Parts: sequence; C-alpha cells; structure tokens
Amino acid sequence: MRRHELSRGERRARRGSALPIALLVILIVSVLAAGAFTMLSSERKVADNNEAQLDAYTLARRGLERFVVSRSSLGFTAEPPAAVESTTIALPGGYADVVLRQVKQMAGTAVPPVYVIRSRGVRTLGATTTVMAERTVAEYAMFDFGNPRAPAAWTALEGLGINGTSATISGTDACSSSPTIAGVAVPNGGYSGSSGVPTGSPGVQYLGTTAQAVASVQVDWDGIVNGSAMPPDVTVSGSTGWPSSSAWSDPNYWPVIRANGNLDLPSDGRGTLIVTGNLRLNGSQQWRGLILVGGAVTSNGNNTVNGAVISGLNLKLGQSVSPTDLGNGNKTYQYNSCDVASAMSRFKRLVVYRNAAADNLPVY
Repeated sequence: MRRHELSRGERRARRGSALPIALLVILIVSVLAAGAFTMLSSERKVADNNEAQLDAYTLARRGLERFVVSRSSLGFTAEPPAAVESTTIALPGGYADVVLRQVKQMAGTAVPPVYVIRSRGVRTLGATTTVMAERTVAEYAMFDFGNPRAPAAWTALEGLGINGTSATISGTDACSSSPTIAGVAVPNGGYSGSSGVPTGSPGVQYLGTTAQAVASVQVDWDGIVNGSAMPPDVTVSGSTGWPSSSAWSDPNYWPVIRANGNLDLPSDGRGTLIVTGNLRLNGSQQWRGLILVGGAVTSNGNNTVNGAVISGLNLKLGQSVSPTDLGNGNKTYQYNSCDVASAMSRFKRLVVYRNAAADNLPVY
C-alpha cells in the first residue's frame, strides 16, 4: 500500500498550530506558578503574623512579670502601690506598656488592696518603631504586707494553759491599723485557765482538730526550717551570735533572727524571731514583731510581746510538742499589726492571684 503523503500546505498548517499550543501551555504553567507563589506568600504572611503575635504575647508577659518582680527597681517604691502606676519597659524585639490600677481599697493590713495589672506587648520591626503586632494581657494581684495572717495574738498549735488572772493576752490591734482578732487561737479543747485573760474577737478561738488547726495557719514552716524561706540575717546558738546593743540602738533595725534548737531570749529585741525548738523568756524582757516557735514557750516573769506569736509549729513537721503552760505574773501579749508589718517589711510584695489572668484584654 502506498503511504499517504501530506501536501506542503498541510505540513505548513500543522507547524503553525504548535506555537499557540505551546503558548497556551506556558500560560497555564505561569498561572499555576503565580497561584502557587501567591499561596506560598499568603501562608508565609500568616506564619509571620502568627509569629509576631506570639512575640507580642511574650513581650506582654515578660513586661508584666518584670513589673511584679522588680517594681521598686522601676522607680515605684510606694507601699502599698499607688492607685495608678504606669511605665514602659524596653525589651529585646519591642516593648511593654504596663499599667497597674487599684480595684479594691485596703482595710488595714488584714485586708490588702487588690489591683489589676495590664501589660501591652508591642513587637517592632528591627530597630525601627514600626509596629508588627501587639497583644495585651492582664492579671489580678494583691499587695502582700508580709504578715503571716495569724488568727490571734497568740496562736498555740500545741495548746495553751494560763495560771492566774494577771496576764494580758489581747487581740485588739495596738496600732489601730487592723480589725481586732482573737486573743488566743488553739485546737479544740486546747485552752485552760481563766476565760477572762484572753480578750479579742473572740477571746479564745478554737480552730478545730489539731490537724485542722495546723492546716489553718499559713506558715511555710518546712520551708523556713529546711529550705530557703525567710532567710535569717542572724543565726544564733545559745546566746552566741546575738546582735549587740549597738545594733539594737538603730530604730530601723528589724532583723530576722533564727535560733536552731532551744533559745533563752538573751535581751530585748525586735524583728522576726524564729526558734526551731523551745523558747524561754525571762524577767521583764520585751519583744516587738513576730515570734515563730517550733516547740513550746516558757514565760518566766513579766514579759511583754507586742506583735504576734505562733508556737507549736513543729506539728507541721509531724513532731510532737508539749502544751505551753504560762505561770503567774503580769505577762502581756498584745497584738500589734504595725510591729508585725515592720518585722516582715522585706517580704512585702505584689502577689498575683492564681487563675486570674486575661489574654488579649484590649484596654482597662
């Protein structure tokens, strides 16, 4: 059979149709490539925006946390904080505008003021001030005066007995800064003696079982004894290491003194006294501030304590503690929130509430 041969015109027509087809293919590929690049660019922008938002959130959190931890280094030294405080904190990659605003006023040192702290994190572009993203977070916080929130002028977790009627144990605040608290707080059945000696609201407060009483006293005794909580300025053994009389002549000297084991109080003093064993007060000695005792307290003579006493704290460590039995004498244990606050002044700080944070809060 003879093969059919195309004419010259047919061959020329076929060659002419290849070019439009090639152009059409190139156009389709170009459109697909452009679409792919556009999609890739959009996804990259979305990823960049998400990353910038995350950076802004991180800046907001860092600014808030720095304000809470280092407020005084930022120039804010009022205690408690003012009704409104604001600052701009420069951070790598941007800055944070932080505003603290009071939302609840204080009532003495027993009811601390409450604040909302808002931090607006701003992510900037390189060294310029061009804003890439911003995010605002907020948290509620209170100002902790450092007080251990003792329920009474004398909280005796080990129980307390008083001989005679000449002693004074009063929960009325001597500096009139806080509401009246109980004179004595003990576990159920833990008080013996004249019902007229402890005065306050009430005179004697029963805290439930021993376990309930121990749990009700918010003192990190394990952290104090075995950890780094409440680090001492002075550590004494017997009377060795006790501050000199010249140290006590400074009215602003309110140290944290720790005695490992038992202690016979060497002299009058002030501040926070931590005794891991038993404490003995003799004669007419006086103490101003807070006394934390692991064991029992023996009071010989006419001692005076202005502040607050918490004894029997070794029960928090699972140890047994004998009840305190005060002898006769004109002893005075007077609640004084101002002296407790002075003793605990170094521990004053802003404390954020747990589970009270807001993310991306626009304004406040």
